[in-house]
Amino acid sequence: MQGGLILGSARCGSTLVSRILREHPDILSISELFASVGHNAFRPARLSGRRFWSHLARPSRAMSQVANPDAAPSEFLYGRAGSPAHDPWHCPPILAVTLPHLTQDADALFDALRQDIATRERASLADQYRGLFRAMARHLGPRRVWVERSGGSLVAAGTLCEMFPEARTVLLLRNGPETALSMRDYPAARLAIWCWRWCGTLGIDLLDPRRHFGRGAFWPAVVAIGNCFGVRSIIARQPSLRDSGAFWSAVTTTGLKGLEAARPMILRYEDLCADPTPQIRKLGLHLTGNAPDEWLSRVARLPQHRQSRLASLSTAELDELRAACTPGEKAIAAFVRP
Repeated sequence: MQGGLILGSARCGSTLVSRILREHPDILSISELFASVGHNAFRPARLSGRRFWSHLARPSRAMSQVANPDAAPSEFLYGRAGSPAHDPWHCPPILAVTLPHLTQDADALFDALRQDIATRERASLADQYRGLFRAMARHLGPRRVWVERSGGSLVAAGTLCEMFPEARTVLLLRNGPETALSMRDYPAARLAIWCWRWCGTLGIDLLDPRRHFGRGAFWPAVVAIGNCFGVRSIIARQPSLRDSGAFWSAVTTTGLKGLEAARPMILRYEDLCADPTPQIRKLGLHLTGNAPDEWLSRVARLPQHRQSRLASLSTAELDELRAACTPGEKAIAAFVRP
């Protein structure tokens, strides 16, 4: 199968992109897989199918507290219909979003994939993921291109491009202050900001290209520390505008460095909402070489213009947020400059 990667910071409109791609007849739209697997998403380099499946299927205490029907009601999909086989508040990571995004019978697909994946021989982590994507396509019907989209995946851009050099990349961008303001109010982003700030006081950069979330060997310890402080209490507190903007800038500047050797398609969330059809056509052609008219007419109705939330800030607050986002905005301008 061919591959594709949608890369962006958290809260930049990537969930909308996954919904658009899910309707494309050639695309296996994989939503939040890497994010859901958490601190094991990009490690170890080689592993057995059994161990790989355990990363996909074993519930995580920390992840369950930021990915559940209460904390993320619009993104968390498992258990919305029927009688789920697992507790939606403590379910296997791959069931949180990824499988119910693809099918109404996520539990049946989970059981089928377990038979396919857990028996695979030892292989590279990238090949285990490729095997998973092929198995998904077999069970769901013909799809010739997989496209993974996880919120905040831009920070792992270098890792993902190394793992999947065959994948076509899309850089999804959104206005920095708008994105940072949205991150401030989102539970998973609040946890990420807290961990980044807390570890930063110890001289540890959690966004380092070799130590980012899902790759660094010390991440299980970071998760344990978060559990000690109380994940629920952390995500209940709103980070400052300065920290939210600085975190967005750090994710952006670090992630763009990982894309220096790539040639991603640039997709701006604001353009997607303002004039959907040409942006979606360009997206389909970039990822698959195909943008059927029927698909375009159906999904062009999905993007909707939203009122800016920046007007709710005072002049001083807006100045503080914009100043914190300036390094990220400058990095984007330099990256996209012809």
